[in-house]
Amino acid sequence: MTLTNDQRLLLSELESWQLLALADAPDYWCKHIRDSQGGGTARNPEWRAAGVWRNTYSWGLAMTALGDYMHERKRDDPAHVVTLTWSEITRWFESLPAELRTLARKERKSDTAEKILAAEQILAAGVTEPEPTLW
Repeated sequence: MTLTNDQRLLLSELESWQLLALADAPDYWCKHIRDSQGGGTARNPEWRAAGVWRNTYSWGLAMTALGDYMHERKRDDPAHVVTLTWSEITRWFESLPAELRTLARKERKSDTAEKILAAEQILAAGVTEPEPTLW
């Protein structure tokens, strides 16, 4: 499974330890993140300037406009900039190479700098440069 750039940016809004935990055991940690109902101000400066924030829903994660304080928006709501369902998140993390999942398991409880580097490496997995267009 591949993710769009916006979906990767959405995942990068999570804490490094959360990304590593998802890579290690996605089924367990998707439920944990879902049940915690977290959200927050966007780290990405463009999203922050646009006035959207990360919200956790029963169906997944979204960068969305303010105002959904009861977490009632559906996945296809036009207020969302980007969405990821829990099953999409699980499938993507499960599709990572075994060495990256092992790295995640190892670095999840390490120093902050090592966690950040491991999380960045995992988010970069599968990113390919666009094919040049011949005119």
